[in-house]
Amino acid sequence: MAAARARQAQLVKPPGSLGRLEDLAVWLAGVTGSERPALHARVVVAAADHGVAAQGVSAYPQAVTAQMLATFASGRGAVSTLAGAVGAELVLVDAGVAGGSEGIDCVRLGIGPSHDLSLEPALNVGEVALAVDAGRDLAARAAADGITVLAGGEMGIANTTPATCLAAVLTGRAVADLVGAGTGLDDAGIARKRAVCERALELHADAARGPLHALRRVGGGEIAVLCGLALGAGEHGLGYVCDGLIATAAAAVAAGIEPDLRPRLLAGHRSPEPAHGVLLDHLGLEPVLDLGLRLGEGSGATAALAVLRLALAAHDGMATFAEAGVSGAA
Repeated sequence: MAAARARQAQLVKPPGSLGRLEDLAVWLAGVTGSERPALHARVVVAAADHGVAAQGVSAYPQAVTAQMLATFASGRGAVSTLAGAVGAELVLVDAGVAGGSEGIDCVRLGIGPSHDLSLEPALNVGEVALAVDAGRDLAARAAADGITVLAGGEMGIANTTPATCLAAVLTGRAVADLVGAGTGLDDAGIARKRAVCERALELHADAARGPLHALRRVGGGEIAVLCGLALGAGEHGLGYVCDGLIATAAAAVAAGIEPDLRPRLLAGHRSPEPAHGVLLDHLGLEPVLDLGLRLGEGSGATAALAVLRLALAAHDGMATFAEAGVSGAA
């Protein structure tokens, strides 16, 4: 990072004039260990369903999760097109899809949807271990394939509910202040979702102490995979770009387990969901983009990869004052 900063100071521009683009190039130098780093990106989208959907906390039916996973695999989903546009690979994971993923090109964990967290723990110990380890393994494979940056995304009807519960547990904020509209709930739906979250947190208050216990009690399969993916990025020397609320909740669990992970995290964007801003503050992350995105799928994190590419283009391709024969500042 020091070497990258020194290079930035010699490029043919006033110091700091490229703002955040300079910072992003320095960040990538740090996570890759290279003064002039390369961006080889892979987007991992984990999908799962949630028993809490039965409580009416989503505007969409559960069948949509499997349908969208198939759409991603076809190359016609939002994240599919965005990943293609920024030159990133896309890997899909079935981390508990109710409709199954037969015929879809994806990694299958062999676990089912999470249980209704308002009535019982969302996952059992074995499911959490399997999903977290699967995420770590995906990061290990990425490192072996020459990937330098991972981006985490998700798909799962009703998954803003567990993510909001996790945000409350991890930050200590009242869940009533964190509940948002998700995929488009009306006022009555938001009130119902808030009540479900409050009931869940009351039920699990004594048991959800510590990040892993919280993940098991009020998390979900895709959140556990992304938690492992973030941990694996740290283990294998990769940068990790968080997407919106759900993916950032997973990263916050990972950072709670391993605080030294935080410098490797980058917030791709800021979602309108209230809990997302709280989690970003909790992690000390400044988002690259603020475009009102609330789709999920890794779409915001993938869009941020385009900005990373621009940052590296300037960092690597610009001439220094000496190379350009331009007089530097006095």
